[in-house]
Amino acid sequence: MSLEESLSAVEQLIDKVTAALLAADPQSLEQHSVALRDAAALFARALEQSTAHGTPLPAAVQKRVETISGMLAVQRDNLARLSAVTDRQAAGLLPPSNAASTYGDGLSTRAAKPGVARIYRSAG
Repeated sequence: MSLEESLSAVEQLIDKVTAALLAADPQSLEQHSVALRDAAALFARALEQSTAHGTPLPAAVQKRVETISGMLAVQRDNLARLSAVTDRQAAGLLPPSNAASTYGDGLSTRAAKPGVARIYRSAG
C-alpha cells in the first residue's frame, strides 16, 4: 500500500470514528477504532519505507499528517469526556464499591437479624 493510499485510509477512518462518536454508536465506534488503529500502523510502515529511501515528505502530506494529529487529539479529549460522563452515570446507578454488601454475612454483631437487606432498613 502506498503512502497516499494509507494516508487516505486513515483520514476516512477518522471521519467514521468521529461520526460514531457523535452518533453515540458504541458498536460502530469499536469497529472503526480497531480499523483506524490498523490503518495507522500501515501508514506508519509506509512512512518508514518512504523515509528510508531518503525521499523527503511532501509539504502537502506533512500538512495532512498534522491535521490528522490534531483530529486525533480532539478525539482523545472527547473519549475522555465520554468516559467521565459514563463513570458518573454508573456511579449514580450503582452503589460505591466500598459500601457494605446488601446482605449480611451472618458474622456481624447484629446476629439477631442475619440476612436483612440494607435497602429495607430505615435511614435512622
